[in-house]
Amino acid sequence: MQKERLDLILKTLQEKQTLTLKEIIALTKSSRDTARRDIVKLSENNLVDRNYGGISLPNTFKKLDNYLQRSDDFVNAKQELAKKAAIFAKQATQIYLDVSTTIEFMPQYLTNPSLFAVTNSLDIADQLVRHSKCKARILGGNLDAEKRCIVGTRPCLDLENYSFDYAFLSCVGIDEDGVYYAYEDDIDYKTKIRKQSKKIVLLLDSSKINVKHNFRVLNLNQIDYIITNDKLPQNLENKLLKSKTQMIYL
Repeated sequence: MQKERLDLILKTLQEKQTLTLKEIIALTKSSRDTARRDIVKLSENNLVDRNYGGISLPNTFKKLDNYLQRSDDFVNAKQELAKKAAIFAKQATQIYLDVSTTIEFMPQYLTNPSLFAVTNSLDIADQLVRHSKCKARILGGNLDAEKRCIVGTRPCLDLENYSFDYAFLSCVGIDEDGVYYAYEDDIDYKTKIRKQSKKIVLLLDSSKINVKHNFRVLNLNQIDYIITNDKLPQNLENKLLKSKTQMIYL
């Protein structure tokens, strides 16, 4: 099916940065015409840049997440990442859950009624109410309908009132230089979360590996744990080991 071929092409592209038409044919075991149609589909959705003889990673990845969220494979991966991350919460009294379609699956695995969870995500707050017995609080501030979260200076200031055992974060990209986010207000917000948290746990599905985005917000040595569903590139793994980041593979 085309969806499976496109997922495979995108995943491989994250690792190799560029793919020729010939490589795509071999990778997907498809005909030249089918490979060309796949390239057109990815290009039309601004997921790749077409160049002479093949494709390469685009300069922006704003639309990548929307595409991957429609893939059942990535939904399953996100659920497994959330389930693994919830194990850390069993050791905690106070945690932070960041805006994320991966972390959104965590509340169903938070079974400790003494746990106190804080978030600025509307969807995660809803999931906490529906599926978790833990105590929960949503930060105050302005509603952003597109991001589906609380934004502005107020939630960032409110973080001063908390000391989290673990903060669970996702991201839009990671490479050897650091961890990337899409919005400028993520810079102060994620920095504040790091300051208020004893440990940072980064949930990382394979679509984010070796991806740059608008703002490099966190350094690798600011991440204590990475939970991922795919093997990290050796150079990135080596840098993380030097940063004393612990990697947990599904």
